[in-house]
This record gives sequence, C-alpha cells and structure tokens, in this order.
Amino acid sequence: MATARKLSGLQKDVLSLYRSLLRVAAQKDRAEGQHIPITTLFTSIGGAGETTTTSHARAEFRRQCAEVKRSDFRTIEYLIRKGRKHVKLLQMPGVKGTSSFGGGDR
Repeated sequence: MATARKLSGLQKDVLSLYRSLLRVAAQKDRAEGQHIPITTLFTSIGGAGETTTTSHARAEFRRQCAEVKRSDFRTIEYLIRKGRKHVKLLQMPGVKGTSSFGGGDR
C-alpha cells in the first residue's frame, strides 16, 4: 500500500480555493433556481453559450491550471489572491453570476 504524499502549503491553498469556489458557485445556482445563464467570454471550454455558475467555475479553474507551470509560484500565488477576491465577490447577495474569472492580465 502506497503512502500519500504530503501536500505543500501552496497546494493546500489551491485546493481550499477550489473547494470554496465550487461551494459558493453551487449556492448561487441553488439560490437562482439551479440554472444561471452566463455568457462566457472565452471559447476554450466549448464555445460561448449558457452554463451554470458551478460548471463555469470548474472549467475556468481547470483552464487556468493548465496554463500555469507548477514551478511558477509567483503566478500561482497571484491567481490564489485573485481567486479569493472572486469568491468574496460571488458571496455578495446582489451578484447573480460571472462572465469571466480573468487571468489574462498576469
């Protein structure tokens, strides 16, 4: 039986951000009747169209993970800070969804 490798602090931060982002996005979906139409501004996840907040959050998170090298700590820390700000924004009661998580202005 193989033992699990310990996660670094940065890896724990990324996983924590991912879980909190999905949790908040799911709350938004439930609050708005399970389906929030969002016009996405990028085509990398299958083209622009309608999607839920949760699926948009998941796809955008994975897209940005694929673009950043594991050894690029500065960019990862920047994206974590930016992601936490986005989670706070989504938690605001007046916010209904999002059009993009950004990430292109690194």
